[in-house]
Amino acid sequence: MIDKNLEARIKQLIEFVDLWKSFYELYKRASEQQNFTEDEERNFLEIKSSLARKYQALMDSLGIKPTAEDRTFDVISQVMSLKNISTLSPLQMEKLENDWHNSYITLNKILGSLENRKNDLAKINVFAQTSKRILTNPFFALFLIMMLISIVYFFAKNFFS
Repeated sequence: MIDKNLEARIKQLIEFVDLWKSFYELYKRASEQQNFTEDEERNFLEIKSSLARKYQALMDSLGIKPTAEDRTFDVISQVMSLKNISTLSPLQMEKLENDWHNSYITLNKILGSLENRKNDLAKINVFAQTSKRILTNPFFALFLIMMLISIVYFFAKNFFS
């Protein structure tokens, strides 16, 4: 069985995780070297902006409420630009990297959960599921009872008279 909404949420989450990794790669390169191009700076700011916009939409589509432990927005807001990274203290950089990593792990746990749900749905037999829905429908049960009564009446009338 295929759930198109589930497929869309998985795709949306994968795209966000890819952006999250790109953000970190640029951050890491900037923290290790002082020189970066204007294109890298522009790309970093575009990724940061895209992450900020997409994060809330992603959490809403997944039905996840923000918690105090969720530091995704903190990571995004702490790094103003690639140039700004050199002004962060070692302690700030360590906290930022820990927060990024915790968010990355959380996002991947959510992705794993969605993929497990997708795999579980793939195992469901559509015919069996449809049959179950029909058989548990009260109107169908009423129809069956009426048919049974009609058949019994027909046989009783034709064979016992």
